[in-house]
Amino acid sequence: MAVNNAVFLKEFRQNWRILFVAFVCLLVAFSAPAFALPFLFSSVIDEYGWTREQATFLASAKYFTGSIIAIVIGRFIDVIGVRNVLIGVTTIGGLALVSFLWVSNLTHYYLAGVMLGIASPGTIVAIKVLISRTFHASQGTAMGIAMLGTSVGGIIVPLTITLLISAYGWRTATALMSAGVWLLALPLLIFFLTDKSFESADNQDGHIEHKSSVLTWDIAKEFMGQSRFWLIAAAVFSAAFVDQAMIQHQVLYFEVDLGLDKLYVAAGIGAMGAVAFFSRPMVGGIFDKLSTKGVSLTYLALTASCLVALVAVSPVLFGVYVVLRAIAHSSVLLDTVVLAKHTFGLAQIGILLGVYTAFVNLGFAFGPWFVGYMFDSTGSYVLPFLICAGIGVFAAAVLLPIRPDYWLDMRKRIRPGAPAEPK
Repeated sequence: MAVNNAVFLKEFRQNWRILFVAFVCLLVAFSAPAFALPFLFSSVIDEYGWTREQATFLASAKYFTGSIIAIVIGRFIDVIGVRNVLIGVTTIGGLALVSFLWVSNLTHYYLAGVMLGIASPGTIVAIKVLISRTFHASQGTAMGIAMLGTSVGGIIVPLTITLLISAYGWRTATALMSAGVWLLALPLLIFFLTDKSFESADNQDGHIEHKSSVLTWDIAKEFMGQSRFWLIAAAVFSAAFVDQAMIQHQVLYFEVDLGLDKLYVAAGIGAMGAVAFFSRPMVGGIFDKLSTKGVSLTYLALTASCLVALVAVSPVLFGVYVVLRAIAHSSVLLDTVVLAKHTFGLAQIGILLGVYTAFVNLGFAFGPWFVGYMFDSTGSYVLPFLICAGIGVFAAAVLLPIRPDYWLDMRKRIRPGAPAEPK
C-alpha cells in the first residue's frame, strides 16, 4: 500500500489522531455539499424553470469563489495555523447548507454557492497541509486513507439526499445535511485535535524545510518562474475541469436524458464511493511509488469515464462507468498534494497548495458551466463529453516531462540504493 509499510506504520502510530480528524472532516464537512449538489438540480429546474446552465452554475459559483479563497486560505494557514482555519471553514460550510432554507431566486442560490466556495476549498487545502506536515514517506497513502472520508460520504450522501428530498423537499434536505458539521467535525476539531505539533513545517526525519515568513510570496514567485510549475497547473486545471463536468451533470444525464430510475442512479453514484474506498489508497500507493508518472497514468481514467458514459445504457456498462469515475475522482483529489510536495518539497507548502487548489477550483468552475452551456446549445451531451475526453488525455500528457526532485531525494534517504527514476 505504501512505499515502505514499516515507515507508514511508524508514522501512523505517531499521527493517527490527525488522520482520524482529517477523515471525519472530509466525511461530513467536505462530502455533504460535494455529493449533494448534483441531486438538487432537477428539483430547482422543475420548480423555477431554470436552464441546465443556470441550475448547474451553482457549482461554478462555488468553485470560482474557491479559486480565490484557496490562495487566501493557504496564506492564513501559514500565519494562524491549520487547526484554526479548519474550525472557521467548517463552520461556514455548515451555515451554507442551512442557508438553502431561504433560497428563493438565482441570487440567493448563487450566494449559497459562494459560501460553499469558501468552505470546501478551505477544508481540502487545510487537510492537505495537515497530512503533508505529519506524513512524509507515506504521504500519498496517508492522504488516500484520509480521503476515504469522501469515499464514505460518496456512499452515504447520494441515497440520503435522494430520500430526504422525497420526504422533505430539496431545501430542508440540504439543511439537514449540515448535521455532521455541528455534531462531529467541530467538536473533534475543538476538543480532540489539541496536539499542535503539525503547525510546524519541520520534517520528522530530520530534513528541515523553510518555515512561513514574510518572504512567502517571493518564494512562490520563484516557483512560478519555473516551467514545471505551470505544467502542473495546466494538468490539475484540466483534470479538475473534466472531473466536475462529469460529477455535476451525471445525475441529470442518467435520470433525465437516459431515463434511469432516481434510486438506481443514486445507488450507482453511491457505489462510486464504495469503489473509491479501495481506489483511493490504491491510487495513493501508485503516487508514492511512481510520483508524477503515476498521476499521469491515473488521469487516463478521466478520458475513459467520459467515453463509457456515452454508452452506459446497461447495468454492466453503468458499472464500468462507476469504477472509472471512482478511480478518476480519487486521482483528482490526491494529485495536488503529491505533485506539489514531490516536485517542490515542504517549503511554503501552504501557499503552494493554495495556488494549485486555486487552479483546481477554476477547473471545477469552468467544467460544469462549459458542459451546461454546450448542452443548452446542442441539446446533447455527446460533443461536450468527447471534448472532456480529449482534455483528460492532455492532462495526462502534460505531466510527463516533470522531474519530481524532492521525491527522488526522499527515496534516496529512505531507501538507499533504490533506483533514481521509477521504471
